[in-house]
Amino acid sequence: MKKILLLTLPFFLFVAASKDLGTENIGLISSQILTEEDRILSLKVHNDARKEVGVSELSWSNALAADALVWAKNLALKDKMYHSSNESRPEQGENLAYSFSSTNGVPTFSKTPGKEASIRWYNEIKDYTYAEIGSSKNADVVIGHYTQMVWSTTKTVGMAQARSATGNVYVVARYGPPGNWVGKHPY
Repeated sequence: MKKILLLTLPFFLFVAASKDLGTENIGLISSQILTEEDRILSLKVHNDARKEVGVSELSWSNALAADALVWAKNLALKDKMYHSSNESRPEQGENLAYSFSSTNGVPTFSKTPGKEASIRWYNEIKDYTYAEIGSSKNADVVIGHYTQMVWSTTKTVGMAQARSATGNVYVVARYGPPGNWVGKHPY
């Protein structure tokens, strides 16, 4: 039996620096910037969402992907899902996703976790009512991942994923410049 859990948290911002752009294995923990296939598919989900609302496409940023990798590794090492601190995240938006999948108790891993996370973030559209961020129209729903994806002044995205020793997969997307400004419309 295959079980899949995908959890997303509300939007926040984060900044970090890293020169590691490849794959690294730390014991049973692995991490990497998205594969070429996953990068293309994730970017397509983002840009299709943006096209729907009439805003320009995002381009891929290796620098943002490197920063996303730093945070994804942190989440996998701690095996805990949480956003970075306010002090450490100026100039970048952040979306997070968590997933675990197993067949008969044996972890199985998607080849496109970034695409799957992007689809999950996009699916918040069903709960979104066009309004300023912080409006009472969206007070009781999670929509910040979607609105960050389509934020009109955001131009770039970079994503990475890391797997914990227990098989949890953490996907981190970083956006520049950030969106979700209280009192502003996303597009």
